[in-house]
Amino acid sequence: MSQQPQGPGWWQAPDGRWYPPRPPQGPPPYQQPYQPQYQPQQYGPGPNPPPPPRRSNRGCVIAAVVVGVLVLVAVGFGAWALYRVGSAVSGVTAGAKTECPSEAEVSTLVGSPVKLKAGVSVVVASGCSYLSDDRATGVDVQITSGPALIADEQFKSFESDAGTQDVTSTPIPVGSRGRAYGGEQRSAAIAVDDSRLVEVEVFAASAPIGDRQAAAVALLQRVFAS
Repeated sequence: MSQQPQGPGWWQAPDGRWYPPRPPQGPPPYQQPYQPQYQPQQYGPGPNPPPPPRRSNRGCVIAAVVVGVLVLVAVGFGAWALYRVGSAVSGVTAGAKTECPSEAEVSTLVGSPVKLKAGVSVVVASGCSYLSDDRATGVDVQITSGPALIADEQFKSFESDAGTQDVTSTPIPVGSRGRAYGGEQRSAAIAVDDSRLVEVEVFAASAPIGDRQAAAVALLQRVFAS
């Protein structure tokens, strides 16, 4: 401080004295650093990129075939079971149509009068059902035909049915893989060729009928010959 100003910026206070210039108030203004703007580099036209590889649909085709086969097998099993119980469903075109032997021919072969109940077909299976005229002592006959595709499973079922009669099946010279058995309540024969599987069952209408394996085999031969 001084009684007189000592230079520019000196200022006089209320007490009459002079004071040196005041320092600047606050920090200097903030200077923002320079940030360059990114400019993407431009390139001239180049060669066309290679096209993406084409996906093969072979797997889809194989899957569709497998599904189709499984569906056909499932339908075949269902149709086979349908005719083994002698269903009288109205007929439609079949892939393995069976020509039903006449009532007289079947009656002669099994040794008991029968009547044809149904000779029907549904797409992949067909069947002929014969009922005995004498429900007390006579025999019934079931002939079932289906695609050879289901042969393995049906042969297993055939052997299981033989076991229920306490007998075992034996080979027969009919078709391919021909087998037959004879029991007190049921006798049956089965064989397959290139396109179809056929089974003949001769079973009791009520009382035991004894071994009718010969009749089952004769009817199986008749169907394969037709």
